[in-house]
Amino acid sequence: MKNVVYIALSLATVAALHFSGVLDNLNLTHPVWRDNARLYGSLGGAALSAGLFWACAAKPRLGRWLERLVMLGFLGALALTLTSARSFIMAADYDPVAIARWHMGSYGVFALFVPSLAALLAKLRAF
Repeated sequence: MKNVVYIALSLATVAALHFSGVLDNLNLTHPVWRDNARLYGSLGGAALSAGLFWACAAKPRLGRWLERLVMLGFLGALALTLTSARSFIMAADYDPVAIARWHMGSYGVFALFVPSLAALLAKLRAF
């Protein structure tokens, strides 16, 4: 039952960052799909969190590796999103590859942020 609290706290963190406007200046998402990426990415991240906690309960060793993989994936998605956003913004002409990487990376950032934060809170045993 505590795992549901960790997932809810992770979703609440994303909501707080969204409504406070902190995420608007980071170039994580294009203004056109900003709300969709945060909403659908976070909901996908909640489902991924539930699967991650289930894997940790069923096979703890595998769960630890999956937690590390999700956190590493979050950092990779963040780096991909920021570099492709920068290359799209600085391009002299329309760059469809950069916009596609920026679009998919923005969903990945939020889909991997939620389980990363939930796993971190579970490790810290915040509640």
